[in-house]
Amino acid sequence: MIVKAYRYKGRAGTRRLDQYLWQNKHQKAELCESRNLYAADTLDGMRVMQCLQRASRAQIALWHIIISPTTKLEAKDRARIVDLIITELKATDHPLMVWSHNEKPRARRGGGATHFHCVLGHVSPTTDLALDMRNHVQRLQKVAAIAAFDLEGQTSISSYCDSIVTHLIREGRPDVARWLTDLKNASSPQQPRMTDAMRRSAAAVGLDLAPFQAKLQRLWNSGASEQAFDRLFSDACVMIKQGDRPRDSVLLYHGDRLVGVLNRILRQPRAPVYEEARVRFPGLFGKPRIVREIAQSGSASSIEQLRQKTTDELEAMLKEMRTETLMLTYSHPKAGAEAAENPFAERLKKTAQWEAILDRAIDLLWSDDRWVSAPIEKLIIRAGRSLKVGELFLPSRPTPPDGETLQPQPVEEPALVPNEDEVLPYQSFGFKI
Repeated sequence: MIVKAYRYKGRAGTRRLDQYLWQNKHQKAELCESRNLYAADTLDGMRVMQCLQRASRAQIALWHIIISPTTKLEAKDRARIVDLIITELKATDHPLMVWSHNEKPRARRGGGATHFHCVLGHVSPTTDLALDMRNHVQRLQKVAAIAAFDLEGQTSISSYCDSIVTHLIREGRPDVARWLTDLKNASSPQQPRMTDAMRRSAAAVGLDLAPFQAKLQRLWNSGASEQAFDRLFSDACVMIKQGDRPRDSVLLYHGDRLVGVLNRILRQPRAPVYEEARVRFPGLFGKPRIVREIAQSGSASSIEQLRQKTTDELEAMLKEMRTETLMLTYSHPKAGAEAAENPFAERLKKTAQWEAILDRAIDLLWSDDRWVSAPIEKLIIRAGRSLKVGELFLPSRPTPPDGETLQPQPVEEPALVPNEDEVLPYQSFGFKI
């Protein structure tokens, strides 16, 4: 889960912000809730926040907070995250508006098709006091860690991890603190497959990044021919170019928009990928592509809608397994015991098995279109067999026949690296967060 915040100091930009929050291109915008604010529309609500700023001589009018979960969250989960942010910032009596952007094109395999935007007034209409937003980046990252532990079961490692762990222990969340410490010690940092600018460019030109990246990685790993890569790039209207700085990079363009870098998509070192690409498809560098017109409605095809629906079901089950694993591991110290009669250890074994199977099922769904229309039970059974496990048992839904216990398989979780809106020194003393 990624939480970012941007400040608005005056009148400039609020109208554009309101238009951006209400745009329905490639998404469905909805106003979820409004607190401590009585206005005819959302633009008037932002003007009220500006009036409160001028009346109190504050320097900031409002804050735009973006909440980007890695999985699809329900309305109750969204409300819980918003409450965590309001409690952390001590903004109970400040005006607030919350938007939900649904059916967003997925920019990664699986991914969350829903994210939220909060517009929070900087000045309270009842107390005339402004928010204390010192170290707000780190405080919001701490909220994201708590929400990820309770709701999603996965998160990224912040650059302020040590200080966040210290404050979590002080505030009575040692379970989350132990989890972050273990993640920092065990995980190696990975670059994201794309930047926010690449994601926006792909959405603007109608390129479905998730299936494109999955197909590209499958062709690369299977040793496909130059003709196979040519068909993939031609269907996606993507042209590959050699980078300028550095020269040993392979850039992917859709028209004049940069939509990806090959070595970041493959998660491999840059120089070896460049050398191999020059050998495997030398004739495709700089080959022009005809960019087709895209529909302005931005509606996904039926196969993509079905893929997203199935992914949401798998992600819901995977999220339950991950959160249960975290609760058992970090809330019950006896869960890690090796005794066979230990119920916590037995349950952890089963949840680890299912995390591997469900994650593999999502991989199959996004790498092979034949599984999109298949029943989800068959997809899960095929994922279990591909991991060389025995007969499957399913947790809650769906439910194939019971069988013997699966052997746990290691799962590599990609590290999601948040793009911070700014860098502030996060102190483990002084200011209370």
